[in-house]
Amino acid sequence: MNYLCLPHDPNSFLPAGEIHPQAEYHQGSVYGAEYQFSYGNVGIDDDVPCAVCYVPAAVLMIPAKTTCPPNWTLQYSGILTTNSDDFNSSSDYVCLDDMPQYIEGTRRNDDGKLFYPVHANCGSLPCPPYVNNAYLRCCVCSK
Repeated sequence: MNYLCLPHDPNSFLPAGEIHPQAEYHQGSVYGAEYQFSYGNVGIDDDVPCAVCYVPAAVLMIPAKTTCPPNWTLQYSGILTTNSDDFNSSSDYVCLDDMPQYIEGTRRNDDGKLFYPVHANCGSLPCPPYVNNAYLRCCVCSK
């Protein structure tokens, strides 16, 4: 599953009766997203707003770094997030800004797509240089 950036003001829907899937369970779903940790000004179960970084250039997310390669511009740094290992679904890794936002008035546990912090797990990941169970930082760079 990928994280999907949905608009706050949708304007186009098809009524459920206009589409006929092969079977009721042969369809996809879209959910909101919640933070599953407290960090900065967000708390557990705050809903995650959509965030878009527009740069007319190449954009690169670098896990385990807070600085960009030479000749690249730092857009922001933060912590690496993804879905939990406890769930049997794939997920993207997302670099969450150090100053995360949330949707006001939504601090209730509705679940949906969940954001969890990512920690290093030594083994095939070499420690050092990584530190077992340490949460990973990240940065987003453009060129």
